[in-house]
Amino acid sequence: MYQQLELDPAAVVLVRQLAGPWADRYLTEALYPALQGSVDAVAPNPEAIRDQLADPFWCLNAFFDHYAFARRGRDRAELSILATKALARISNADTFETILKEPDGTALWESFVEVCAERKRKPYEQLNRGLLAGMLELAQEIYQFDGRGSIAEWLIEGVVQNQRIEPHFLRVVDIRGVGPKISSTFLRDMVLLFDLEDKIDNADRLYVQPVDRWLRLCAQTIVPEFDDETAVDWIIAGKVSKYCRRCHVSGIRFNMGASYFGLREVHEPNRFHTCATELVAGTQPSAKKKMS
Repeated sequence: MYQQLELDPAAVVLVRQLAGPWADRYLTEALYPALQGSVDAVAPNPEAIRDQLADPFWCLNAFFDHYAFARRGRDRAELSILATKALARISNADTFETILKEPDGTALWESFVEVCAERKRKPYEQLNRGLLAGMLELAQEIYQFDGRGSIAEWLIEGVVQNQRIEPHFLRVVDIRGVGPKISSTFLRDMVLLFDLEDKIDNADRLYVQPVDRWLRLCAQTIVPEFDDETAVDWIIAGKVSKYCRRCHVSGIRFNMGASYFGLREVHEPNRFHTCATELVAGTQPSAKKKMS
């Protein structure tokens, strides 16, 4: 009969620190301020941001501003500006229903091409058209179904009704140019903002675990039966999600805290073990043993 390995006390402390204070730092220092600007919210708090995400225009604007180009390196900021400017040029929150009634995302792509020409920037159709037009077409598809068109509300309704998030992940990741990490990050943040994590079936929680190098290092440190540096992302996501449930912490908050800890404190992967050990030792003297 299969028996679960005992939880390492030091690893549990690390998980709870990352899902606690470090997740709080990520939310207050990074996510909330960024999304406040992306959705034109009145304050950097979840209530104000949720109100705006329910609007289909601001929800799409947030995706283009904060998520769509996250993996484009040094071009990320400029592409975000170009995309949101293109969206604002064809519509706004008051008139967006007209765009949602259109048959496809051609208008947004043509606007993007125009903005790029003004900035003397190549639009790179192969890289960007599928992403821009595809996300708008998802909003148009949702509008045909619910008469609203907010991608965030579509996600909420699906989770509340069916306790599943896999269909939403598959629909978003199918859009050319989006990719699994961007899809998972967007869904992760929406689920946290709308307090949906506990409603998601355990089997689907890996879809809200975007895997970066910091989460991979955390998995190698905390998961007893896992030490394979070559493991694919979905295996890491599933194991981390399961381990967080065993530690009675939010898997989403742990994911956020692990990434922020890596970015703000660790900086270099070869420092992760030392920094994690110091975090555990400084938090709870009884857990000063080195991380295994």
